[in-house]
Amino acid sequence: MDYNVTIKVDQSMSDLFQRIKKSQIDIPVHVSECFSAKLLDFEALKWFSQQIKVIDGPPLHTLLKEDNFILPSPLVVEPSPEYREKMRLLEERLKNKAYDAMTKNVDFRRVKLPEDTIAFQIKQINKQLIAVVQFLISTAAGFLFGFLGIELILNTTFDLGFKLLLGIIFALIIALAEIYFLAKKLAEDFEPTELMGNKLHQE
Repeated sequence: MDYNVTIKVDQSMSDLFQRIKKSQIDIPVHVSECFSAKLLDFEALKWFSQQIKVIDGPPLHTLLKEDNFILPSPLVVEPSPEYREKMRLLEERLKNKAYDAMTKNVDFRRVKLPEDTIAFQIKQINKQLIAVVQFLISTAAGFLFGFLGIELILNTTFDLGFKLLLGIIFALIIALAEIYFLAKKLAEDFEPTELMGNKLHQE
């Protein structure tokens, strides 16, 4: 899956690029191609951020708006026959669970299902809290990596606005990945198995 984030070039950025060209600064071919296509990748954005300092332009982060960011789209995969079968079994399980909930007061054998116990509910809440905490920690770690890590790895110094931009980009990438894997984990947790209710229905 492609997690690259691109930046859409607006009029203010185009005007600054024209000022850079007039100042006789050597412009890499790749950067020129990116500005011609009105889309900047990380390499072109870094070069642009450095050059607007040379021409005393405004900081990069003041030029970027929410609609400048083009985030990667999730990969759409057609569901496999195995997935369809799991969904069918899950629907069956939910129907059985609803039936058990409606009839447990009638049949004494269904008065206390595992899902009704306090311990089970606490366990489910704990799992959800752990998942949320892991999501927040991973996203924060991604932000710190972009904000400080890249600067340490490249052994250079960026301005605060550019570091904030990097931090946000990495945090968004990791947040998307975390959401994907969290959804996948939830699907696995709800994979249908034979329930007590099925046995009771057969009786």
